[in-house]
Amino acid sequence: MFEGEPKNTEATVNESFPTSDSAKDPNGILLVPQPTNDPDDPLNWPSWRKRIVLVQVSLISFLALFSASLIVSDKTSEDCLAKLTSQKVPTFVPLGKYLHKDLTDVAYVVSIFTAVVSISPLFWNPISNVYGRRPVYIMNLVATVVFSAASAASHDYGTLLAMRALSGLLGTAALGLGPATVCDLFFAHERGRYMGVYTLSFITGGHIAPIIGGYIEKNLTWRWCFYVPAIIAAGLLISFVLTVPETLYSRTHDQSANSQSSSIQKFLMLRRAPSSNRLRLIDFLRPFQMLFYPSIAIPTIYYATSFGYGTILFILTSTNIFSQLYHFQPYQVGVLLGVPLTVGSILGECCAGYLSDMVSERRAIYRGGKRIPEDRFLAIYPGVVLLPLGVIIEGVSITHKTHWIGPAMGVAIASFGLQIVTTIIYAYVADCYKPQSPETGAVLNFVRQIFSFCIGFYAVQTGEKIGFQDAWITWAFINFATFLPVLLLIWRGERWRLALGVPKFHNDL
Repeated sequence: MFEGEPKNTEATVNESFPTSDSAKDPNGILLVPQPTNDPDDPLNWPSWRKRIVLVQVSLISFLALFSASLIVSDKTSEDCLAKLTSQKVPTFVPLGKYLHKDLTDVAYVVSIFTAVVSISPLFWNPISNVYGRRPVYIMNLVATVVFSAASAASHDYGTLLAMRALSGLLGTAALGLGPATVCDLFFAHERGRYMGVYTLSFITGGHIAPIIGGYIEKNLTWRWCFYVPAIIAAGLLISFVLTVPETLYSRTHDQSANSQSSSIQKFLMLRRAPSSNRLRLIDFLRPFQMLFYPSIAIPTIYYATSFGYGTILFILTSTNIFSQLYHFQPYQVGVLLGVPLTVGSILGECCAGYLSDMVSERRAIYRGGKRIPEDRFLAIYPGVVLLPLGVIIEGVSITHKTHWIGPAMGVAIASFGLQIVTTIIYAYVADCYKPQSPETGAVLNFVRQIFSFCIGFYAVQTGEKIGFQDAWITWAFINFATFLPVLLLIWRGERWRLALGVPKFHNDL
């Protein structure tokens, strides 16, 4: 698994491909990866085209977590759910009445979607490496339209669960495939800022959803929580088909066949994706193989706790806590949760991707042009501190029953920190193993979703048992503890990669 010399990894030396000259960035450092002379190479596309593709992919990723969170859920104990029955959990109560199910059963409408989202990129990403990114995105958008609309039209509990499961499995590949698309389009020195656009999009999808979900509950019916994503996906499908070409590009295989596409194929953007090998069963297990590399395993664990306690903790517990503590209506709960989360994420990104690019570039200049992925971690420290601090502030505010601005500030501060952590982690693992970015994106998504899924089964219960202040402080310290191995990575990461070598698959990408 670890055999091979590290001569093709971005983390150790600059890649070189058939070019007329060695292309350099504005600071005179060799571009990584080196673009080819082929105009169809996505690295050679004009900036406006790259950004159009990035925006489309980011919107698709936004839609994935937006769809998951539009029905505001609160997976609490049965006793808590019984108390909430009279308090109008957004959308859950009318949905439960229609289906003749209690709130515990209705919560599985969200839970099953969240669970299958974890495995969706594991299924789709290997397919995209052989048949291309474009057809996978298109099939995902079609699936979202079909199964979201089918969810809205469901008349019984079993059908609704089945449609939600299929929507999550077949319609959320962008949560793992997005980082690979960013790597297809952009060089290492600009990867942070553009990866930040992608990460900001999928995170804010889950943040904006509670705001809209609360107003849907107030003014429309529960069915519109599924019709809205279907309508958005339909619009994105039309736009994507007309504006986004294939971004998968092999850097070691002949691309001349792609350059001979007919005018109709070019107009419809049907450029055939290169296939360096056939699809094999082992390809679906490659993401887990990446966990044997410390530069992937350590950031993945830290990121999972950061995402779980920096956003999912708030989303899963807000309805219970805010409705009882402040007697808020569902739409008010959505605003109190969604606005701080969204504002925190946007402000956090201002201190994330661009800053990590700047730090990485300056360190490379200092070394005479040598890039080391661990340099990005020099920009992560504000997030490391602010994320657990925000969690503690919310826990203390809840325990002492402060004004609602107290927990809102805690949520915003944690969200600010989470955005910094997310962007830098995604950019870092891409720098370490760019050709394997589909696999690293899939494993980040898998571990994140599984960890987040489990939070709902113990967060509120623990808070009620030992107090929310102590419980939230515990989560904050767990998150900080998972960062400590990252310090070892900063110290020894490059040496470990040299010792382990590079993965022996997809090195042509």
